[in-house]
Amino acid sequence: MGRTCDYPGCSNKDVPGSCHGFHRFPVTDVALRELWLVALGFKLDTKLAKMKKLRVCSAHFSEEDYVSCPGHRKKRDLKRSAVPAPQVNTIQLYQRCSIPFLQAYCLKWQKT
Repeated sequence: MGRTCDYPGCSNKDVPGSCHGFHRFPVTDVALRELWLVALGFKLDTKLAKMKKLRVCSAHFSEEDYVSCPGHRKKRDLKRSAVPAPQVNTIQLYQRCSIPFLQAYCLKWQKT
């Protein structure tokens, strides 16, 4: 039995043969970690111990969020600056927000 993606509503599992990669929450970069929490609709005061257990599958990232690994045709690494796609209700909420980086973040995903 594999781990399930922690993105709300996603049932993708990390099992052998899965077409999805699974990514850990960024725990050292506080600003990036907060963007991940916002994208998933989690509270900003989520405990670090819980975040260390969370995984998000590759279905919630764009192709632009990956970099190809030299010498490996199929292997891709998630960029350190990558943030999962926000939920639709999160996009609508932050489009009305006056914080520029959140507006830009949501605008990116509205176009895809």
